[in-house]
Amino acid sequence: MARAVRHEAGSGTPPAGSGLRWRLGWTRFWWMVGFGLLGVQLVRIQVLQAPALQAYALGIHYQLRTLPAERGKILDRFGQPLAMDVPGYDVIATPHVLAADHPRRAARALARVLPFPAARIAAVIDRRNSWYALLARDVSPATARKVAALNLPGVSLEAVSGRDYPDGSLAAQVLGFVGSGDRGLAGVEAAYNRWLAGTPGRERVAVDAYGQTLPQWSRLLQAPRPGDSVELTIDPAIQAVAQHWLDWGVKRVHANGGTVIILNPHTGAVLALANAPTFNPNRFWTAKPQDLVDQAVQDPVPPGSIFKPVTVSAALNLGLVTPDTLFDTRGYKIVDGVRIDDWKPGGWGWITLTRGLAYSSDQVFMDLALKLGVAHFYRYVRRFGFFHPSGVGLPGDSNGVWLPASQVNAVDLATMGFGQGMAVTPMQVVAAVATVVNHGVMMQPRIVRAIIGPGNRVVRRYGPRVESRPVAAGVAAEVEGMMVKEATYGTGVPADLPGYIIGGKTGTAQQIVHGRTSNHVFVSSYLGFGPYPHPRFLMLVMINHPRGALFYGDQVAAPVWQKIGMFLMHYWHIAPYAGPHNGGG
Repeated sequence: MARAVRHEAGSGTPPAGSGLRWRLGWTRFWWMVGFGLLGVQLVRIQVLQAPALQAYALGIHYQLRTLPAERGKILDRFGQPLAMDVPGYDVIATPHVLAADHPRRAARALARVLPFPAARIAAVIDRRNSWYALLARDVSPATARKVAALNLPGVSLEAVSGRDYPDGSLAAQVLGFVGSGDRGLAGVEAAYNRWLAGTPGRERVAVDAYGQTLPQWSRLLQAPRPGDSVELTIDPAIQAVAQHWLDWGVKRVHANGGTVIILNPHTGAVLALANAPTFNPNRFWTAKPQDLVDQAVQDPVPPGSIFKPVTVSAALNLGLVTPDTLFDTRGYKIVDGVRIDDWKPGGWGWITLTRGLAYSSDQVFMDLALKLGVAHFYRYVRRFGFFHPSGVGLPGDSNGVWLPASQVNAVDLATMGFGQGMAVTPMQVVAAVATVVNHGVMMQPRIVRAIIGPGNRVVRRYGPRVESRPVAAGVAAEVEGMMVKEATYGTGVPADLPGYIIGGKTGTAQQIVHGRTSNHVFVSSYLGFGPYPHPRFLMLVMINHPRGALFYGDQVAAPVWQKIGMFLMHYWHIAPYAGPHNGGG
């Protein structure tokens, strides 16, 4: 007999349909959670991250490139380039593309036109996961055309500008050089970088999957602005001759180096500034550190007797002496119990101040310095442009090295009177002594004439500028005449230019080595002007640490001065026995 089975509520066994509904409910719940999370993710990607992702996507197909500005030229005083940009190209590879298309064959083809062996090129382009490699930097347009003719997929050319110094080492320390990022690192390139550099431009370029540029999709955003040119006061012919004879003079006495400065004393214009050793700025990275130093402005040294015109000018201007004042020279002087020897044992006996300068008597100038006293001596030193950089317009322009006035004793003052016990730059001495030739008016030395913009527009002009008036014109004329006598019958005779009247002063200074004055390391100099009575130039020849039997200024520097000086007379067509019509400015 069939029995009816009744399920009572609360018995714990669900009906068959309810389990299915339960599972469907959980399924719907998780579907809703999943779709909710997906929606959140879509909102995050399509709304919140959209700008960043869009920029990333554009970056895959578009690149923002900097367009280098053409750097301004550095010109000589005649407007001819001493430094300029020349067109060049970087050779770029996409190794990911080349690796899929016989990289060894591409390397052999590139090696035929690039100055690198095939194995070296292959090592660069056989990087399958790389999208960029620089194969060659700043190749010439001719080489670039050969690379383009290979028609290699994955190899492209990018236009760049390279710096060229057409005259090689001519005025190398003056010009300086340019490093990465088109930034001047030395010389005029550094000092006037903000004018020379120009303003880079920008462009957005499209690239294909191989990294090749698609010109039809490129867009110029900002055109580059070329830099301004800098016109110097340098005369290239005079500069070349100065470098030639300086190099000769340095080798002749086996010296460490030297410098030559040729200045127009009436305008302050530097006509030549040469240093030895030197370097080629086209390959500046091969130079030794000492080759890069501009000794004329960066390297203070004891000036020795070429400083004596400053001391005598101060004493004459204060009325303490006259050119005919007598001095009893004995070859030494006792100062506060310290014996200071003159360069000539025994001295010359009683001599005038004029002969004291001509014979370069250290004792006479000890007496003058002590007559002046520290306060007057330092006041005139400052008037003559010491204690601060020369302001010629080159980087590293030094103040020189001087004791504070409060620490100067009688011995210090006596030795300073003849150019020892301090250190100054050659440019400071040249600018100071040029005052004597320029009627007591000190001109600011300068090596830049003008900044020239596009279309030869003068952006800024650097004309002659009076720095100070240290002494009266009459005093300057007296010192100038005394220097003529020094060159006529004194220590400067070896610098004589036959047929011309010149004035000058020799110098032989003891260098400071390890904090002490050396008796074996010298700075040998000759500082002179010509032709008298209307000098057209003032020239300093300074040679550092000559080795051997020759070390006095008249033996070492004067012969170099003579050779350059004679060239100048011929170059400017100055007739022998210069008269009033032979001057110039």
